[in-house]
Amino acid sequence: MKKNYTPFFTVTTVVFLLALCSCKKENPQLGDPPADTDAIFTYAPSDTNANVIIFTATNADIINMWDFGNGLTGEGAVVSSVYPNAGTYNIRLSVFNSGGSKSSNQEIVIDQTDPGLLDNPVFTMLTGGVDGPGFKSWYIDSTAAGHFGVGPDPVSALGYSPEWWSAPEMAKPGCGMYDDRFIFYLNEYRFDMITNGDVYVHNTLADQYPGSFENLADFTAPYNNQLNESWNVTEGSDTTITVSGGSFIGFGTGVNTYKIIELTENSMYLAFGHHTGELMWYLRLKPEQ
Repeated sequence: MKKNYTPFFTVTTVVFLLALCSCKKENPQLGDPPADTDAIFTYAPSDTNANVIIFTATNADIINMWDFGNGLTGEGAVVSSVYPNAGTYNIRLSVFNSGGSKSSNQEIVIDQTDPGLLDNPVFTMLTGGVDGPGFKSWYIDSTAAGHFGVGPDPVSALGYSPEWWSAPEMAKPGCGMYDDRFIFYLNEYRFDMITNGDVYVHNTLADQYPGSFENLADFTAPYNNQLNESWNVTEGSDTTITVSGGSFIGFGTGVNTYKIIELTENSMYLAFGHHTGELMWYLRLKPEQ
């Protein structure tokens, strides 16, 4: 007797096609965009100083991003910024949610300059202070052992230390790092990164820098000067410096916030992280005389 066989692939194909037809594709929907009222903000001087302004956003349940008009930025529903110099400043609040964004602007007027706000020991060491030329240029102290190094993140029981590798004198010649300059201005907290045409970046970031090439374990990359950026110091249990835009200090790891381990008139020692975590980098800099 002749037996009839149904090929297995035919049955499974039909079942698969039926399953596809019975499935309803779900398309994610964006939410409603912020309303104009979500971008409204108020401001007032702090109780302690008329040049320290407190800004309050209308909607605390949305992402609030601030441009303070003095070279600094911030995030949050209630934020503050310092205005040591008299003048008119344009403040911009941009709010975001899954549906879009809205922005609003207001001008504030600071009536009087308050030199005391600039007379901060960290500011003075970093920029030369109110009695200096108005800026200070720093560079990596390549002739000092330990001017560059790496350790674990989070740090071990040894604390902030380049326990995995500490660079000897002139460990990275010709990599595009030693001729860079990092200029901190006191006025409007301006920051200039002078690259002299190239920078040194971690090998995991090479594809983000067109024209980069391998050089002493990491990559040298063409990179323009990053001018008219800003710097911001956050003081607390950890005092940090943050620089804005595409600027960074010393070695590109994908971050732009640096913990101050040591800062004197003639030396700055920084620790900073890595864009993927797990590594903590170290740099020692000195000022140009």
